[in-house]
Amino acid sequence: MGVDNSLQLEHFHDNFRLEVIRLNEDDMEFDMIGIDAALANALRRILIAELPTMAIEKVLIANNTSVIQDEVLAHRLGLIPLKVDPRMFEYMSENDVPNEKNTIVFKLHSRCERGSSRIKVLSNELQWLPRGSELALSTEKPAVDPTSRPRTYTSFNCSQDSLPEFSNNPIGPKHADIIIAKLGPGQEIELEAHAVKGMGKTHAKWSPVATAWYRMLPEVVLLQEVEGEKAEELVKKCPVKVFDIEDIGKGRKRATVARPRSCTLCRECIRGDDWDKYVTLRRVKDHFIFTIESTGALPPEVLFTEAVKILEGKCERVITELS
Repeated sequence: MGVDNSLQLEHFHDNFRLEVIRLNEDDMEFDMIGIDAALANALRRILIAELPTMAIEKVLIANNTSVIQDEVLAHRLGLIPLKVDPRMFEYMSENDVPNEKNTIVFKLHSRCERGSSRIKVLSNELQWLPRGSELALSTEKPAVDPTSRPRTYTSFNCSQDSLPEFSNNPIGPKHADIIIAKLGPGQEIELEAHAVKGMGKTHAKWSPVATAWYRMLPEVVLLQEVEGEKAEELVKKCPVKVFDIEDIGKGRKRATVARPRSCTLCRECIRGDDWDKYVTLRRVKDHFIFTIESTGALPPEVLFTEAVKILEGKCERVITELS
């Protein structure tokens, strides 16, 4: 086909560039230039499925008289983004005991009094329990010594808020206004939720991004000069205002490509009246516009850095196996 799709390391080293276009607390847009689509897609898949976060996994329900079933309630709780750095915690296996290094415990107790109107149970009602679970084990026998603390579902050796990472940065939901349930008069929810570390390839609730996607940079080329009324018609045809009018003197005007990045390749500019003889649409095959939207656990630039580290590790393992 006359196209060289081979990947050469020297060419990549000399031509690769990364330009940040937009960066704020929750999302980031940047350009990856001089890179192959396979690497861009590998980075996207790592961001979605292989970066760990903390999410609610186990829900101990003491009382639920709402219209929401226990399983649905637990599922909704698991999808609430938690604002906590997962790098501060360890993974918990089936044989591990929940402790302050692998588990975060929340308590929720909400009640709608009889005679009052319906209420909303919001995510800001999830109360962090830095000392661990407060629910006694169901198999625990009553203690002989009333001053002794009964065994609970966790075994914390210290309070999490005593650790320097969390002393001035309490753990909680990223957003305070997420609706968990609605309670009618006389209905009540009382539960304890345990969050653990996991990855998106296990369940989507552990994905650190709301979305991570890319598109190739559009290339809009004028094949010939478009002047006068034709230029004004071309400007009106584009719904995202890619084209503009340029004054070239002596009352003459011509169309120019002012904002090619905004092009969505909708092809409106080449529909009808032989417009394909004036305009052609292409994609730059090694220029990707990448967007990362974080769920809030980590800033998007940190997610990108961690994803690059994982990609680097994968490449090193491949090189080791090949050698």
